[in-house]
Amino acid sequence: MARPASSAGVMTALRFAWRRLRRGWRSGELLILALALVVSVAAASAVGLFGDRVRRAVQTQSGDAIGADALISSREALPAALLEQLAALPLRRAAVSELASVVLSGEDTLLVSVKAAESGYPLRGALRVADQPYGTARERRDRPPSGEAWADLRVWQELRLQPGATIQLGQSSFRVSGVIEYEPDRGSGFTDLAPRVLIGAEDLPATGLVSVGSRVQYTQLLAGEPGDLAKAEALPLPQGARYLKPDTARPEVGRALSRAGQFLDIAVLAAILLAAAAVALSARQHGQAQRDEVALLKCLGASSRLIGITLLLQLLLLGLIAGIVGAAIGYAGQAVLAVLIGQLVDTPLPPPSIQPLLTAGALELMLLLGFALPPVLQARKVAPIRVFQRDDGNTGGALIAGVAVAATVGLLWWQAGDARLALWVLGGTLATCAVLALFALLLVAVLTPLRRAGHTALRFGLGNVARRRGASVAQVVALGVALLALLLLAVVQNDLLDAWKQRIPKDAPNQFLINIQPAQVAPLQAFFARNGIAAPPTWPMARGRLIAVDGKAVTAESFDDPETRRWINREFNMSWIDRFGDDNELIEGRYWAPESKGVPELSVDDYVVERLKVGIGSKLTLAIADREVEMTITSIRKVKWESFKPNFFLVTQPGVLDDASGTVQYLTAFHLPRERRAVLRELIGEFPNVTAIDIEATMNQVRGIVDRIVGAVQFLFAFALAAGACVLLAAIESTRAERVRETALLRTLGARRRTIALGLVTEYAVLGLLAGLVAAAAAQITALVLARQVFDLPYQASPLLWLLGGGGGALLVVALGWWSLRRVLDTPPRVVLAGGR
Repeated sequence: MARPASSAGVMTALRFAWRRLRRGWRSGELLILALALVVSVAAASAVGLFGDRVRRAVQTQSGDAIGADALISSREALPAALLEQLAALPLRRAAVSELASVVLSGEDTLLVSVKAAESGYPLRGALRVADQPYGTARERRDRPPSGEAWADLRVWQELRLQPGATIQLGQSSFRVSGVIEYEPDRGSGFTDLAPRVLIGAEDLPATGLVSVGSRVQYTQLLAGEPGDLAKAEALPLPQGARYLKPDTARPEVGRALSRAGQFLDIAVLAAILLAAAAVALSARQHGQAQRDEVALLKCLGASSRLIGITLLLQLLLLGLIAGIVGAAIGYAGQAVLAVLIGQLVDTPLPPPSIQPLLTAGALELMLLLGFALPPVLQARKVAPIRVFQRDDGNTGGALIAGVAVAATVGLLWWQAGDARLALWVLGGTLATCAVLALFALLLVAVLTPLRRAGHTALRFGLGNVARRRGASVAQVVALGVALLALLLLAVVQNDLLDAWKQRIPKDAPNQFLINIQPAQVAPLQAFFARNGIAAPPTWPMARGRLIAVDGKAVTAESFDDPETRRWINREFNMSWIDRFGDDNELIEGRYWAPESKGVPELSVDDYVVERLKVGIGSKLTLAIADREVEMTITSIRKVKWESFKPNFFLVTQPGVLDDASGTVQYLTAFHLPRERRAVLRELIGEFPNVTAIDIEATMNQVRGIVDRIVGAVQFLFAFALAAGACVLLAAIESTRAERVRETALLRTLGARRRTIALGLVTEYAVLGLLAGLVAAAAAQITALVLARQVFDLPYQASPLLWLLGGGGGALLVVALGWWSLRRVLDTPPRVVLAGGR
C-alpha cells in the first residue's frame, strides 16, 4: 500500500476519524470519555469563571479598606504632569490631604489629624456619621459641606462639644455637624491614630495651615477597571511617592485576601485532580476498546502512521465537541452560582471574562495530551495476531504513568500559581496512590485463600478482587483518589474554613483604651468591676526611637527600601511583659527566664527582622525619654495581628524600662457588646484623659471578607463534589465491558441473578471500604499539612472522618456500581455466544 501525500493522508485520516467518532457515539465506546471531558471542562469553566468574578468583586470591595481601588501617596504635592496623565485615564479620582494641627474650642485646644477631601470621597465604601455622640449613624458617601466639619468621638469628648458647636482650625471656623463613627480608609495602627477632623478640600486653603514647612500627606484616590488601574500603576512616580493597593495599604485586609485566594486555589486544584482522574480512567477503557479494531485494520493493510493520525484526530474532534458542551455547561453553572452567592457578596459581580474559558480549553488540551492520548496511541502498537488471540502485548504502562504524572505536575503548578501549595497537594495525592496500591496488593494476597470458602456469592465477589490483581489495584487507586478529593473538600470546608473564621472570635476585643496613666490603672479596673465587665489586662507602653543597630548609628537614609524608611522614621511603641499569649508564636531563639529580670533582652516581631535585616544576637539601641538603652535580640516572634489583641513589634522584660520617667502609659483592650456602648460615655466622663478607640468597624470589614469567601468556596466545593461523583462512576464504568462478558458467561453456566448481584455488591463494598479508609487517613494527613504549612491554622484530626471515609466509601461505591451495572445482570447468554461485548 503506497504512502499517501501528507495533506491527502491527513484528510483521509480526518474523514475516517469522523466516521469512527459517529459510530462510537452509537455504540457507546466514546461516551464515557466524552462525559469525562465535558465534566472536566464544565468544572474548570464554572470554577474559573465564577472564581474570577468573585476575585474581582472581592478586590473591588476590598477597596473599601482604603476608600478606593488604589491610591498614590506622597509627602510632597503630586506634580501637575502626573495629575494630567491620571486625568487622561478613565478613572474616578478624589484628592485627600492630611496634616496635623491644633483645633480650638473656646479655651480648650487639641492636636488633631485634619483630613481635607474633594467631592466624591470616598470612592469605595462609605463613611458612617451620626448627628451626636452615640447617636444612630448613617452612611454618607461624600465629605462635609463647605463650612462644616465632621469630627470623631475623641474630638467631641476631649473638647466637650455639643451639637452645632463651632471649632477653629487655623484662620477658619467650622460648624461641627457630625460624629465620624467609621472611615473606610482609616489606618489600623491604634496607638498612632490622632483624633480626626474631616473638612472639604475647598476649605483648606483659607485655614492657612498649608505653608512652607508644613508636613502634609497628599493622597490621590483612584477607582476604575483593572486595566486602567494597571496603566496608572505603570506611570513613573516622583521620589517618595508610592502606589498602594488594598493588600499593601492595609495589612490585615491583605492577609485576609491572601488566605481567601489560597482557599479558592484548593477548590480549583481539587477539581483539576478529579477531572484528570476521570479522563485517565475513561481513556484507559477507550484505549483497550481500540485494540481489536486496530489489529483488524492492520490485517487489512492500514499503516501505523494512518492509524495514529486517525486516533489523534478522533481525540481532538471529541475534545472540541466536549469542550464546547462543557464550556456552555460551565457558563450556565457559574451564572447559577452567581445568583446563589449574590446575597453573600455586597458588591455586584462583574460580568464574566473570556480568559477563564480559554484557560479551561487549555486545561482540556493538557488533559487530552497528558492522560487520554498515551493509552489510545498505545493501541496502534497492537500486533495483527490479536485478531486470532487476545494478546495485549506491550501496553507501555510505565510511559503512560510517566506522562500522566508529568501532566499532573504541570496542571497543578500552572493552576495554583503557588509551587508550595501545588507540591503539597500533589505529594499527598501521590502518597495516597502509593499507599492505596500497597494495601490493594496486600488485600489481594489476603483474599486469595478466602475465595475458596464461604457463601457462593462471597466467593464470587472476593474471587473477582483476587483474580483481577492489576485491575483491582488500579480500581482501588482510582476510587481512593476520588474519595480523597471528596474527603479533603469536606475537611477544608468544615474544619479549615471554620478554623479560619475563628481567627477573629466573636468576643475579640473591639475597644482599645490608650493614654492610661499609671495612677489610673487600679481605678480603671474598679470601674470595669462596677459595670460587670471582666477586668482586661493592661500593658505598659513607652515610646522610643531607633538610633543604632549593632553599635552603628542609623537613620531613615541608612536603608534603601522605601517601606523601611517610612517605618523607621517614627517612634516605636514598646512594652514589657513576663510572658506572651497564644497570639505570639516563637519561631527562633528563647524567651527570657523569670530570674533574669532587668537584663536588656529584646523580643522582636519577624517584620522587624525583615525590615532591619537583624537576627538573634543583634543589638538595637533606642532613645527612650532622656536615656539610651541597648538591648540584645534573644527571640523572634510571629504575631497574629488579625487576632486584634494588643501587640508590639518590640517587647522587653520587666525591669528594663520601668524607670522611663514621664513616658510610661498603659493601654488595654476589651470586648463591649454594641447594646452596652453607653458604658463608654460613663468611662470617658470618669477618665477624661483616656482615649477610647472603637475598631469594631475594622473587625467587621475583615469578617465580611472571610464570610464572603467562605460562601464562595462552599459553592465551588459543591461543584467539585459533583465532579468527584463522576470520577467514581467512571472508575466503575471502566470495567463495564468485562462485567458484561463475565455476567453472560456465568448466566450461560447456570449462575442465578441473585448470586451474581451479591458477588458484585461484595466486591464493590470491599473495594470501597479499603479505598475509603486509606483516603480518610490521607485526607487527615494532607489537611494537617495544609493547616500547619500553608494556612497557618490549628487543626485537630476527626475520628468521624474515618467512619465517613470507610463506611461512606463502601456505600457510595456499591450504590454507584449497582446503578451502573444493574442492566448487566440481565445480559442474556447469547451475548457471549455471539461474541459481543
